[in-house]
Amino acid sequence: MRKLVLAVFSLLLLFTVFTAFRPTQSPVQQIKSRYVGDLKAFHEQSESFKQSLNTADWDQVKLKAEFKSLRLSFKKIEFMLDYLQPQDVKDFINGAPLPKTERNAPRLVVVEPKGLQRMEELLYDAPLDLPALKKLAKDLEYQVGQVQRFSEVQNFSDRQVFEALRQGLVRITAMGITGFDTPASDEALKESAVVWQAMGDYAKLYLAYADASELEKAIQAKWDLGQRLLNQSDFETFNRAEFIREVIEPLYGALLDLHHHLAYETAAEVYRGELPVNYESRHIFSADFLNLSFYTGLMPKDEAFEHQKKLGRLLFFDPVLSGDLDRSCASCHHPDKAYSDGLVKSVAKGGGTVSRNAPGLYNVLYAEKFFHDLRADRMETQMEHVIFSAQEFDSDYRRIFRRLEESEEYQTLFKKAFPEQQGRVNRYSLSKAIMAFLSQLQSYDSRVDRYLRSESDALSEEEIKGFNLFMGKAACATCHFVPTFSGLVPPMYMENESEVLGVLESPDMKKLDGDLGRYAGGVVQDEAPFFKNSFKTPGLRNVEFTAPYFHNGAYPDLESVLDFYNQGGAAGMGLPLEHQTLPADSLNLSDQEILALKKFMLALSDTSQVFTAPKNLPKLNTISRKISTY
Repeated sequence: MRKLVLAVFSLLLLFTVFTAFRPTQSPVQQIKSRYVGDLKAFHEQSESFKQSLNTADWDQVKLKAEFKSLRLSFKKIEFMLDYLQPQDVKDFINGAPLPKTERNAPRLVVVEPKGLQRMEELLYDAPLDLPALKKLAKDLEYQVGQVQRFSEVQNFSDRQVFEALRQGLVRITAMGITGFDTPASDEALKESAVVWQAMGDYAKLYLAYADASELEKAIQAKWDLGQRLLNQSDFETFNRAEFIREVIEPLYGALLDLHHHLAYETAAEVYRGELPVNYESRHIFSADFLNLSFYTGLMPKDEAFEHQKKLGRLLFFDPVLSGDLDRSCASCHHPDKAYSDGLVKSVAKGGGTVSRNAPGLYNVLYAEKFFHDLRADRMETQMEHVIFSAQEFDSDYRRIFRRLEESEEYQTLFKKAFPEQQGRVNRYSLSKAIMAFLSQLQSYDSRVDRYLRSESDALSEEEIKGFNLFMGKAACATCHFVPTFSGLVPPMYMENESEVLGVLESPDMKKLDGDLGRYAGGVVQDEAPFFKNSFKTPGLRNVEFTAPYFHNGAYPDLESVLDFYNQGGAAGMGLPLEHQTLPADSLNLSDQEILALKKFMLALSDTSQVFTAPKNLPKLNTISRKISTY
């Protein structure tokens, strides 16, 4: 009996010792407590700043110092708040400092910018617009108060913490270290360091529960390295290529490993629909980072998908879609030019040209809207514009369907590609087939991508310098977001941006191009004055092959484009352009820096996925045609 009592006592003692060194709360409980506390501190800081603005003896120097403290208090909870309540952050707390329109309104409704970025612009502007700043500070304090009260009853899971952490890595890469969040001050790295510290504190809580020493050591080491790099650098000299290659990319994969190791549920097990970012991707700079199915509705894992791609390739090169059988998609999108055509403006049916330059098609499906003016909200709609246009295909669906249904070969192909449609040709099957072909035009395996994934060292010092300029001093990445290098906005990648740059009729003439862009695209919600001369921010992958540049094709080479940006666009050249979104200040880039930028942009080339015209087209019963030449 005495031995039994002694054994029980020993077990109790061991249990007491063991539990004494384990936290009494789970990681997610500790994170919830800290998050609520930090959000409360942010609300108190916003209230204090509001009160400082309303004192009789306010001082702008002190206001700037207090505002920096306010922003840093936000940065402690930014990654978690931006994950849990992204719309509140975008609309009221830290959205881009530009007016926008209400997207779902049946008429034009302008929404003025609110939040920290707009407040920063006002605070650093001269003269200070104190009434406007007071109004924004009051709105901010109210909105943060609402969010803070909601947070006290808001619950989240371990899965969501991991998703927020990995999304936070994307946000720091695409928006933090680029200066996107700090349009007027020079605090980008300091703020990123605060975000990094907060994220690290959350992540490290889970390491104590992992039985994987090598994984624990790797995550701890990479997080510590990231903190040192952010703390020891200034904005212009910060080596972003090193930070992404040595810290961000390894951590992005390691956090996924930790998530699976701890056996928490994943997004794929919870959501029935598709999400824009593929959570199972181990890399940000890879072809599987974005989810094709979200943007297209295509199902690459279906057996019929291979047949859809083959059918789509034939349709892309077949003039059967045009009224007079004289042109195809490939007439303006040449495989050897990254599926652009090398012309200032594409040749129009019947002579002359169309109104704009033909863009390349690599990664074209990863978008929310299409055309230079964003007038099409789906790829299917974009195709219809081309089919109906008198300058392009000058055709109609009835004619196209009749021709395809008369072809026994096409009928067989459609049955294999869309068995559920039983060979019927309709808008759905036609557009999905072409989209399936376009889905193969992916360009995410350039020398830049392989370098950042640590799969290759094949980037020169000058190309790395160009990347760091692109992501920093030259401010290119504040509009051409990584990893797409387009206007698809991180970290959710669900919205396309457009910009007012002030593109000229010619680089040699100081005359603004007359194309009104988005403002005149026929979308009611875009008929706001600030959308005049606004155009979609294109992707820069394979830019080497898509000259000439801009919507009007007026800039013959990358040198002329970079010189345009270096001068600050139209406004920087002294031309009046009220709503220019490109900062008018010169970038003060040297000739050597411009050359480094160009070399980096050339290193973004990846045309490994090239599909040329087929040797033969399916036979049509009553008509003949030739494969379009290009």
